[in-house]
Amino acid sequence: MIKIIKLLVINTFSRFKRKVYWLYRLSHSQLGNGSKIDFPVIREGKGKLKLGKHSFLGKYSEIGIGEQAHLCCGKHALIETKGTILIDKTCSLTIGDDFKLGRNSRLFVKGNWTFGNHITIETNCAVFAREPNAKGVLSIGDNTNIGDFTILDVFDDITIGNDVAIGPNCTIYTHDHIYTNKEVAAWKGGIVTKPVHIKNGAWIGSNVTLLPGVTIGERAVVAAGSIVTKSVEANSIYGGNPAKLIKNID
Repeated sequence: MIKIIKLLVINTFSRFKRKVYWLYRLSHSQLGNGSKIDFPVIREGKGKLKLGKHSFLGKYSEIGIGEQAHLCCGKHALIETKGTILIDKTCSLTIGDDFKLGRNSRLFVKGNWTFGNHITIETNCAVFAREPNAKGVLSIGDNTNIGDFTILDVFDDITIGNDVAIGPNCTIYTHDHIYTNKEVAAWKGGIVTKPVHIKNGAWIGSNVTLLPGVTIGERAVVAAGSIVTKSVEANSIYGGNPAKLIKNID
């Protein structure tokens, strides 16, 4: 019984120290006028955090910034409950005004990423390389929305333009495995990477998968449930598995 009590005391003290550390790191961050924090908020790492005025950190949101790394957001940044941003050492994430990271969404940054103004990443999204030791770069233009439960595999670079809509439950891959070596499991073969580019004004429907190397042209529409294996023309509608041209938009 005494051992159990000691363990409880030690665990309680350890949690208390952790929360004190989070407060210490927040006190050394640059928070703009009118910003609010719904404690507790997890703030780890020695890197720099700068939030513009009238920003908000939700309860149990987590911001971890490695040494010589930084996160810089403009005004009206909103990190909802249990939203997570982790930035590797010497890396950076620069975000414009009116950014939203939805509940339970995760960004793991291992390069120098840039987001424009009015960017929304909705709930339960996962944005990071799906394999270790990858340093792809994610770039997002202005007025772009990424729907709930979407996965962005930033093994290689992903470039998303202005005014892009990506529906819920989408997956964007930038890497694949070489599965011809019969000595290893198909998913353990060597890795091939190719960037993905989504141009201005494109609309990606729900439950769409984009495979490595594709480009989605300007104002193109990809129908819900499609699997895109080849690049999509501008001003067109594609759909199916694999996605094919349905018609051009006049």
